Amino acid sequence: MLRSATSRGLVLAFALCATLAGPAYAAPKTEKVPPAEVETAEQLYAKLEYEAANAVAERVVKKNGLTHDQLTRAYRVLAVTYAVLEKEDQAKEAFIQLLTYDPEYQADPNLGPKVSGPFQEARGFWRAQPVKPKLEVSAQVSREGGSLRVVTRDPTKIVKKVQVGWRWTPTGDFATSEVEARGTASVEVEAAPSGRTRLDFYAQALDERDSVVFESGNPFAPKSAFAQGGVAGGGGPGNGKKTEGGSVFSSPVFWLLTGAAVVGGGAAVFFATRGGDGPSQAQLSPVLLCGRERCN
Repeated sequence: MLRSATSRGLVLAFALCATLAGPAYAAPKTEKVPPAEVETAEQLYAKLEYEAANAVAERVVKKNGLTHDQLTRAYRVLAVTYAVLEKEDQAKEAFIQLLTYDPEYQADPNLGPKVSGPFQEARGFWRAQPVKPKLEVSAQVSREGGSLRVVTRDPTKIVKKVQVGWRWTPTGDFATSEVEARGTASVEVEAAPSGRTRLDFYAQALDERDSVVFESGNPFAPKSAFAQGGVAGGGGPGNGKKTEGGSVFSSPVFWLLTGAAVVGGGAAVFFATRGGDGPSQAQLSPVLLCGRERCN
């Protein structure tokens, strides 16, 4: 009886994952569509097929020209599946790479010591480094032009080149240039065309496979600065948001759900997804306001 109930719980849980993931496949036309194998690795992980997910993720990370989102998603699957399969050394190295691309990543504690052990070792590696990997770009521009300041921090020296792009128009091609892959660099920005005050810009650091290891904005979601007469700075919060991927596998909820399946063998997922007695009448009753007074 318990086995049957647990199976139903797992089916419901994974059906929910599939439902949530559905809209993420309709990427904007202007963006690169993630390689099918990235999604395949994530789906295999969701089905608890760890060896198959690991094999697919290994193939993905060896591809050329991956976006930052694709690279991060692939290494997330690779690191966790190595750990679950008790390949501790490979898991540690994969977590080190993952923390290179996403220094703020946190492993789900519900996945247990198999995962938390190599993850903590990888964090220890990065704590011993003088700086965290990062790419920053900021703008100082007026209508007469200006410059972009690019700062690259790459303690493990995986960056082979840094590409910078800018444009004064909301659409169209970016003017691009390549700068030093270490330290601070500057890119000159030409004067704005008549009537233009918004500058879109981005910077991306590429590895030997031309995959994006760090980025600050990107061609599909650039950062912005506004020049209104005098000099203007730009690139604050709210600009340069990543719109790629959008996969449910990037959500902490997904990793918590599948983590419960790893630790509890599926039972935890069943109890997490089992419905209760339903909402009470009080919970369903709406509260309507007429001006500042209740109507009901």
